[in-house]
Amino acid sequence: MSWLAILVPFLMGLLLLFVPGLLVTTAVRLRGFDAVAIAPPVSVAVLAVSAIIAPMVGVGWSLWVPLVFAVIVAALGFVVTFGLNKLGLLDAPYKRQLGSTIVRTPMTWNIKQQAWLYASVAIGSLLTLRNTARGIGAPDWISQTWDNNFHLNAVRYIVDHNNGSALFVANMTSGGGPATFYPLAWHDFVSLVFMHSDASIPVATNAFAMAVAGVVWPLSVMYMVRSIFRANPVALMLTGIATASMPSFPFSLIYFGVLYPNLLGYALLPVGIGMMAQLFRVGLVRYLATTQSLFLGLFVALGIALAHPNAVMSMLVLIMPIFIARVVLQIIAAVKKETPWWVVALQTVVIAGIFYLISYLWEIVRPAKEAGEMWHPQSSQGEALGGMLTNEALTSKPLWAVTTLSLIGIFFLIKCRNRLYWVLGMWGVLAYYYVAVRSLAWEDGRYEVVGVWYHDSFRLAALVPIVTLAFVAYGAHQLSTLLADKLVGADLSRFKGRLREHGLVATVLGALAVIILGTVMQTAAPLNNYLHASRALYEPTLESPLLTPDEYNVLEHVDDYVAPDEEILVSPFNGGALAYAFADRKVTAYHTLWSMTEDEGYLYKNLDKAKTDPKVCQILEKDNIDYFLWFGWKEVNNTGDHAMWYPSFDKVVDSDLVEPVYHSGGATLYKITACE
Repeated sequence: MSWLAILVPFLMGLLLLFVPGLLVTTAVRLRGFDAVAIAPPVSVAVLAVSAIIAPMVGVGWSLWVPLVFAVIVAALGFVVTFGLNKLGLLDAPYKRQLGSTIVRTPMTWNIKQQAWLYASVAIGSLLTLRNTARGIGAPDWISQTWDNNFHLNAVRYIVDHNNGSALFVANMTSGGGPATFYPLAWHDFVSLVFMHSDASIPVATNAFAMAVAGVVWPLSVMYMVRSIFRANPVALMLTGIATASMPSFPFSLIYFGVLYPNLLGYALLPVGIGMMAQLFRVGLVRYLATTQSLFLGLFVALGIALAHPNAVMSMLVLIMPIFIARVVLQIIAAVKKETPWWVVALQTVVIAGIFYLISYLWEIVRPAKEAGEMWHPQSSQGEALGGMLTNEALTSKPLWAVTTLSLIGIFFLIKCRNRLYWVLGMWGVLAYYYVAVRSLAWEDGRYEVVGVWYHDSFRLAALVPIVTLAFVAYGAHQLSTLLADKLVGADLSRFKGRLREHGLVATVLGALAVIILGTVMQTAAPLNNYLHASRALYEPTLESPLLTPDEYNVLEHVDDYVAPDEEILVSPFNGGALAYAFADRKVTAYHTLWSMTEDEGYLYKNLDKAKTDPKVCQILEKDNIDYFLWFGWKEVNNTGDHAMWYPSFDKVVDSDLVEPVYHSGGATLYKITACE
């Protein structure tokens, strides 16, 4: 299938990611790049919250649900900002009370003034889209991984039941038991893309993955950089390229798991960091007023949380140095008599309350230990720290270009003696957790420290680029500025006057640096080897762990034989569960992690006794199970053996109890004839 087939669902995904959020951001008086960059996390919040509310008020899931909710939120935001602006409180408290010398810069829709920001996002997007396409392989290939049964089937389940609530979808795997909360924002987006683009579920899924990784991610990173300091064009362009150059994000979460909800949450996370820097006034620039930061920050945090709870917990621990920096700045301001001590005390109490809230959420949001107890320590503390510092997480080989720029950034952050030390603090916090997930033993508190991330090093490694890219941007900015100042002021013989007049030295060298370093980053062996490995996990082959070409073939013909009201007996471990996502036919198991009903368990054990045990036929008739889909004993991830769950399956194949109706290689769809 040509990648052109992904264009319509890709554009549909972008519209869903930007339109609802832009309605809200522009309503609260944001303009230009800030309005655009903050729109995606707000859109995620609007879409996910509206999906939860809709069934409560008897409304089915459709495109109009998030759009109407976005209009309501936008109206509320307009009233709040308009009213507080009239009262003169839009940006309270003012700089005298905060001891801040940073004057707020007006936002603008003038593209010319923000051209380099948009250019850096464009180059980052183009390169990330290219690399994501390389990692996926083809628009209709699926990730051959454990969780993809759930992700693909959940999209169909939302559409079939007209319900996108995070409180509902777990019914798909609960076996009739009570449904629990599941972060469904990703699936809500894909369901709308699927409903309104005429694409298949695999194509809609890949299209939305491209939109999140290829557009939202570089945009979020550039917003974070813009919110911290005013970067020059060289820094912006190099940072844009670097967003597409680190295997650990976004490519690792497309390869591993597959962790689509985490992909969405982490892609939004830099916006949250940027907004906190704006709200607590710890950057070197300011664009957002206090009211704008608070109102939109609520929805940004909500969007990140509903994408995946561990994404918002990741944000909360990463921004703890911001809170500490604010207290330190307040104390300094009080010593200089720029702010009263009672203000310092009040803010310190508030920030202490925030730390208490984080510790409280740490216990609530952390999943059960058994949810990730398969992930054990893998290296020593020194190896883990060295791997993080050289950006070799998941690849075992350093990314030298990115690492060099990030180390330069660390050097200048220490040398410049400004208020940005908290960025180093973010790295320190992340290093603590990353080293812990790689090396901490269970008896030393592994669950308590890294249980939020399921004890999984992939999820923590995926956070490393967020902080590294802040270093890259700062290092590239300071170094290029320093070199430009030195070279433009140097004695360049007869060309000196002309070069100084037009700034050609800085321009030419800056362009060369971007081209050379960008090429090195994009051709790095660790990146390209990782993308190659990712593609191999998507490509259907005879050895594929979830769907082989023969199994794809059978799934494409299931609806030729099975009626819409009939159900299929399947094992979810061999890809059979995907008959639901691919062919829109009900199956007995939608995911490898599901609660088996008593009747299902009875069929799995006794189907071979259909002619002698009347209960078997009673269950088959009651549930309208007329077909049996068999893809063999090869299981996803190639690590399990669940044959004991289905002791009757071997005895049924090639018996007179079933009749093959379509087969391709070793994959066969059978009609159950024993009860006729």
